Amino acid sequence: MPLRTDCRRGPGLAVVACIAAAAILQWSCSDSSLPPVPDPVLDGFAPTVREQIRAAAERAQAEPDSAEAVGALGRVLYAYGQNQAAAACFERCRHLEPREFEWSYLLAVTRSDLGQTAAALVAFEAAAAMRPNDLPTAIRRADLLELSGERSAAEDALRQALRLAPDSAAVHYRLGRIASGQADGTAIRHFEAALATEPDYREAIYALGQELRSAGREAEAEEHLERYESSRAALRRHYEDPLIDAMDTVRSASAQQAFNDARALQDRGDFEGALALYGSALEIDPNYAQAHVNLIVVYGQLDRHDEVAKHYERAVSLNPSIAEAHYNYGVSRHFAADYTGAAAAFRKALAINPQDANAHNNLANALEQTRQDAEAARHYRLAIEHDPSHPQANYHLGRRLAERGRYRDALPLLHKALERENPGAPLQAYLLAAVYRELADPARAQQYARMALEKARAGGHAEVAARVASEFGL
Repeated sequence: MPLRTDCRRGPGLAVVACIAAAAILQWSCSDSSLPPVPDPVLDGFAPTVREQIRAAAERAQAEPDSAEAVGALGRVLYAYGQNQAAAACFERCRHLEPREFEWSYLLAVTRSDLGQTAAALVAFEAAAAMRPNDLPTAIRRADLLELSGERSAAEDALRQALRLAPDSAAVHYRLGRIASGQADGTAIRHFEAALATEPDYREAIYALGQELRSAGREAEAEEHLERYESSRAALRRHYEDPLIDAMDTVRSASAQQAFNDARALQDRGDFEGALALYGSALEIDPNYAQAHVNLIVVYGQLDRHDEVAKHYERAVSLNPSIAEAHYNYGVSRHFAADYTGAAAAFRKALAINPQDANAHNNLANALEQTRQDAEAARHYRLAIEHDPSHPQANYHLGRRLAERGRYRDALPLLHKALERENPGAPLQAYLLAAVYRELADPARAQQYARMALEKARAGGHAEVAARVASEFGL
């Protein structure tokens, strides 16, 4: 009503007011046609993720006409699989900033992921019009055209992409796939070109093997199919896609934050708290191998050995070359008194990192438990070779010599063990005191007995403290 009153005031300011009112009314009408800023789903997500989504949603709802704010919400929603809501955000952004390539492209990718092929193609056409030389747009558009049965149009799009990137393994693989079955060898040439750029392109290895078999080149086909069988499956795009990679980092950043918080709790000895946060990291990214590796330690500390085995198997399936996974599993098996299993795990860790002094020491200890004394001694020596001041390896070799009555030979090793502060220092000092007692050196025996008593009490080792006090009259 106040706007109409202003319009009746006559010329001058009244005209300005009417124009302003008309502009406001027109803008409001246009805005109502846009997809609303969605209310995202929060249930079922890890706390870190819920907070991330909530913060992005609150900002977007407070600034519904900011493409930056609404787009940020769309990226977060896409990262956590809420693609329908993400598409609404990107659709709104495209209306707010129709000349921005990013919004058409992200809308196209999201529609494609939702299986909305026709709508995705429309958005890809808009993106391609803005950036005719964008490789990810060309490849994704070609994929949709092929999916829609428009193989000729897909091939044309890929040939255009090949002019942009002549060595692109992803483009050559797709051209080979379209040419598959032709008798002129076109498919074979494209698959070979893909593998010349990316020798481990698993899908191209398989496709080339099948194409060679169809061409009657059985020996070559068998070679490639064997390579395929021995290769590891990996989720790879085979071409750079910066806008999608940026959305992927949303998820990885959240997983990393949860992991860092979990590690801090683990370092403080709060294993139950660490357990919950590592679980959050894996909710966000189930393939976070290092979280599985650290959970081996946490569950081991909590004596939940069935869970240890589960996370060990998962970590190794994701990356069999993580020596730490095998090492931590070995520690867990040792604590569970499964010394054979511990030794096997430490050997696997050493196969990856032969210079790991801790793994050599722990393997030696496990071998001692199964009475493989000569092999144990060898690994204690290897531990010292790779870390001359290694406290436990020096202690154990010194202990073994002392047990055989070779007290003077044991002394330098036991002194070396005490050079570096370590949790085993009370026992190391106690054994040194006992050796000096055997060598009829009561002054040094008392000196190291007092050291052992002090360290045992400081570290809360009541049993060791009582034993030292009793044997040495302290």
